[in-house]
Amino acid sequence: MSDIKAIRYSFTASMEKLIIPRLVWEQPDHEKGGVVYAELPDEIRNYLMETARKADERLEEEVPGGTSVVVENKWPDIAPIGTNLKKLNLEGETNRKEKK
Repeated sequence: MSDIKAIRYSFTASMEKLIIPRLVWEQPDHEKGGVVYAELPDEIRNYLMETARKADERLEEEVPGGTSVVVENKWPDIAPIGTNLKKLNLEGETNRKEKK
C-alpha cells in the first residue's frame, strides 16, 4: 500500500508523488551484461511534469479551484493476502496435448 495518506487532487501532484517514483529506466549494463534499472532521465521527468502542469491548467479552466482539493486515503493498511497459486508450465501443457 502507498505511504501517502493525503494528496492534492491535481495531475502535477499525482505525477510527482505517485507515478514518477514508480517508473524505472532500463539501461544495458555493458560490463556485466543484462539490464540496470535507474531513475528516469531529467528530460523525461520534465516532459511528464510539463504535461501534468498543462492538464492542471485545463482542469482549472473547467473547474475553478479543482486542483486545490485534498483527497485523503481513509483505507486501513491491509497486509497482503497470501495465496497458494502454482506456476503453470505452459510448455509442458502444449507438449502433453501434442502427444495425445
